[in-house]
Amino acid sequence: MEPDNKKQEFLLITSQNFPNGGAGASYLNLFCRGLKLNGLTVRVLLLKGFAFGNFVSSDSRHNITEYGVPYFYLSSIRRPHNRILKTFDDFIAVLHLIAVLFMYFNKRKGTSILVFNGELQFNIPIYLISRFYKMKLITFVAEYYDKAEWAGSSIRKIKYYGYLFGLKNLYSRSDKLIVFSHFLKDEFLKLGYNEADIIIQPNLTDFDYWETNNEEIKYTLGYSGTPSNRDGLHDLFTAIKLLQDESFPVSLIVIGDAVFGDSLIPNLKIECQKLNILDQVTFTGLVDSSMVKKYLSECKILAITRPSTIQTKAGFPTKLGEYFATGKQILATSFGDIERYFEDGNDIILAECGNPESIAQRIKWMIQNNDTLKMISERGYIKARNLLEYEKSVNRIIQLIN
Repeated sequence: MEPDNKKQEFLLITSQNFPNGGAGASYLNLFCRGLKLNGLTVRVLLLKGFAFGNFVSSDSRHNITEYGVPYFYLSSIRRPHNRILKTFDDFIAVLHLIAVLFMYFNKRKGTSILVFNGELQFNIPIYLISRFYKMKLITFVAEYYDKAEWAGSSIRKIKYYGYLFGLKNLYSRSDKLIVFSHFLKDEFLKLGYNEADIIIQPNLTDFDYWETNNEEIKYTLGYSGTPSNRDGLHDLFTAIKLLQDESFPVSLIVIGDAVFGDSLIPNLKIECQKLNILDQVTFTGLVDSSMVKKYLSECKILAITRPSTIQTKAGFPTKLGEYFATGKQILATSFGDIERYFEDGNDIILAECGNPESIAQRIKWMIQNNDTLKMISERGYIKARNLLEYEKSVNRIIQLIN
């Protein structure tokens, strides 16, 4: 007998922005939309205030999305920049979280808990209280951090070990896990977690939103996302330099910036200047999704050239689904699960990770084989839509959860 979805209620607890403000916010926004489309009730508790570049949120403490999902801030509405204020903000959020959970669970015994958060100070009370009330607990695991990512201060190291403790000792207490990659699934299988309770869903994309009109092509290459070196921009810059040396110049637009803290663009401009390609690279800074869509529509090829690291093996890039949804030609390096889902030369063009020469030659081939690429792009769009389109994907997740 099919479960009655209308009787199901979810409480989503997250440290991400919501419903707008970065990749995590985009994922959760689409997930909640999918729940609503399936006749389910969901409420969202935000552990941290809004933080997305210089954008300012107009939210109040209690809010509701345009599609009817209520969300509530447990601490400041805007995330403080000062470290001491951040710590105080987290402390207030933990106290508020504990009070809200006890009050909420006493009233709603059948609620299922969704957790999208990697910080131990929040997860300990969530897991203890939900287990005490015997609530169904479903955890999202989107990443696996390399220790090198947390090098620096003692506070960063403490946060890393807290994340690791949660990964190995708390997440496995969940009734279900929603992971973004086979790498993450294998990690939990090593810990003895039941394979039948692990759901792999690489990401979620609103294909109708990202569909683009045939804008005038202004840039050979487009990149969208947080432009850090771990995202492979150094390799892409070097590939552009190699093509320039072959008298085969191409242009690139870099869409995005750090979502919190200092801008990454000044150092990227210095790098481009050293390679003598600054005139060929345009930086937009952090912009909203409507402008991202506009810029992507002005590109011939959309590129994602990440290296192969623990982090890229574990995650699945939000931008890849958005790239496919535009119907554009896509160049990617073969990191993570990409080769599990897409075939080089059939529905995507793949280059070697960490190899600027390979990236340069694949760019050159793409420019010279436009007719072949049209068919490749069409096949890639169909495959990606079946894999990542949010309505079907969330429906599939709900069935597996039940």
